[in-house]
Amino acid sequence: MSYDLVGIGNALVDIEVQVSEDMVQQFEVTKGGMTLSTKENQDQVLTQISSQAQKIVSGGSAANTIHGFSALGGKAYYLGRVADDTFGKHYTDDMKDCGVGFPGPDSQTDGTGTCLILITPDSERTMLTHLGISSELLPDNVDETIIKEARTVYIEGYLWTGDETRAAAMKMADTARHAGVPVAFTLSDAFVVNTYKESLVDFIRWKVDILFCNNVEARAMTGEEKDEQAFAALKGMVDTLFMTRGAEGSWAANSQHAKINIDPFQVKAVDTTGAGDLYAAGSLHGLIHNHSLKESGILGSYCAAQVVTHLGGRIPAHSNTHIPTILELYPGS
Repeated sequence: MSYDLVGIGNALVDIEVQVSEDMVQQFEVTKGGMTLSTKENQDQVLTQISSQAQKIVSGGSAANTIHGFSALGGKAYYLGRVADDTFGKHYTDDMKDCGVGFPGPDSQTDGTGTCLILITPDSERTMLTHLGISSELLPDNVDETIIKEARTVYIEGYLWTGDETRAAAMKMADTARHAGVPVAFTLSDAFVVNTYKESLVDFIRWKVDILFCNNVEARAMTGEEKDEQAFAALKGMVDTLFMTRGAEGSWAANSQHAKINIDPFQVKAVDTTGAGDLYAAGSLHGLIHNHSLKESGILGSYCAAQVVTHLGGRIPAHSNTHIPTILELYPGS
């Protein structure tokens, strides 16, 4: 079977908890960012916030994108590793229920990765991530046949935190490029950029066709202090660029357009988890199905707006998925 979009990334089960600002400060983590954690540290934090309600859902950055792409009607496959444990079975069943192709649980019976997401009253999310078996995603796990028959592949920057996962991402990109399949990539987090900038610059320049980032990641990547200059610097590295700017909307550019402004859809944000992931889902759906750069960005903006209206990184079930209607709803149309 051939797929419109094949993604690769960390397969994680999200544990979402709404907490106070004081709690985030107490745990000494970077608010709004991702911190790698051990299972023991995660458990310690969970013990301290045990009185708070929890929501458990399948997640992972690229997985959220793939799910959103599928919800819009695209055919998608996700490459990631989960164990044959309770979380792993939950993850596999969820992917199948969403219509996403997935390799299924590993033979290992313990160790599915988890991401503890602390959500503060301002809707910001702070993540403590235990990668588990997802950190053992190997180049051998990359199915070249599926990649060669895809219309586009999508890689998450979080894979740069491990040697093997980075090698798996490289194999996916190389396989796709040799087959003439466009490579899309997301910077994922400023932590990733600041830690692996040199490697990322080379990868983006030589292997990436479509780049997704937010303005914080863009400034970290380029060393520029202003969004405009950061955007221009990144545009010189790739064919197509999308940069989100929070409540200010987003910018997009390609070889035909130096910069296009895309206004945001106005919603009340509850949880920003998955906003960038779903922006990529909508934009990629547009590009793959031959929509213009502006229309693709509009689809991304809509999906990002929808996901922040509720807890979790998945687009709400009640969201409109009829592409012509979404384009008509755009505030600038």
